[in-house]
Amino acid sequence: MPLLENNLDTLSEEYNVIALAHSDVEPTMEWVRNNLNGELTIGFSTKDLRDNLQVVGQPITIIFDTNGNIESREFGYIP
Repeated sequence: MPLLENNLDTLSEEYNVIALAHSDVEPTMEWVRNNLNGELTIGFSTKDLRDNLQVVGQPITIIFDTNGNIESREFGYIP
């Protein structure tokens, strides 16, 4: 997430960016406070969302078009 946040200015020119966490809220938000600048929007997934998007591991990057269709799905680190 720090790498994503560091590139947020460039990414947000073309995309709306949100990071979804799959863990408990309090420990995640503590980590966010200690490791991020507060510019990246953090959301929390649900089991239904993970099942619908076929999230089977972390990290995963999913790019949607404006109609909500998946354009790209990448697993693991993306340079």
